[in-house]
Amino acid sequence: MERTIHSYPGVGMAGHLIQHSALCVPGIYVSRPCVIYVTQGYNVLRLQGRELLVREGEMLALNGGQTMDVYNGLDEKGVYASKAIACDPALLADFGRAHTPLLPLVDAAAVIPDPAGQFTRAFDTFFDALTEAPPLPAAIARHRMQEQILWLAQHGVRLHTKPPETLSQQVRELLLTDIAHAWPAATVAERLEMNEVMLRRRLAAEAEVLRNIIADTRMTHALHLLQNTDAAIAVIAQSVGYESGSRFAERFRKRFGFLPTAIRGHQRQITFPACGLTG
Repeated sequence: MERTIHSYPGVGMAGHLIQHSALCVPGIYVSRPCVIYVTQGYNVLRLQGRELLVREGEMLALNGGQTMDVYNGLDEKGVYASKAIACDPALLADFGRAHTPLLPLVDAAAVIPDPAGQFTRAFDTFFDALTEAPPLPAAIARHRMQEQILWLAQHGVRLHTKPPETLSQQVRELLLTDIAHAWPAATVAERLEMNEVMLRRRLAAEAEVLRNIIADTRMTHALHLLQNTDAAIAVIAQSVGYESGSRFAERFRKRFGFLPTAIRGHQRQITFPACGLTG
């Protein structure tokens, strides 16, 4: 079956990440809370001044609305693979209000080093149901997502998503609603209920420029598609607003330090000192 990203409005998304090169990716923005189950290889993540190691067979619970550096290490077969389920923030918030929270919120991320067998089976069953036809009924999908939240609570984990704290984060969230759109400054300003001058001035105060945010958001989304789908690189380039495959590849390499083909295994065991994560 061809890999794709499966989305259930009001519930969440599921993706199967496969990578054939050991790559370090700096500055990745994660917009939604998610649970990642590493099935081959391992992860090293740096976020909020600390590093986390997630080994094969372990889970990572990750809050939305944060930026991190990620290194995906390969197993002895030369593969990194993980299954990820992202939760709709509104569902997570509704569930928290309906159930008196007894656990403190996780700051940024938490590793579950020894997930219960029943948890991993429930995760795999839900993941398979999200990614296979026919689609789950919405009410069932919502119920099963809530089951994942309860399993996290059994392991002492309570996720949440911070509302965008900066204007640049608000811009990123807006761009993700239609990643291939041209997004002129006037349109972005209008959608965020301000004028263009104020938009540029407030972004400058955050040391940001709109065109750079647009390019970075597109490249990050393209990376996500390269890792979680079998779509051709040319198709991915068009889906993030690039008609020219060569221009897309050039922009991608400028952002990450490697070509889009590296994700699919055309480069191996690459480390980047600037990222500082070697596995």
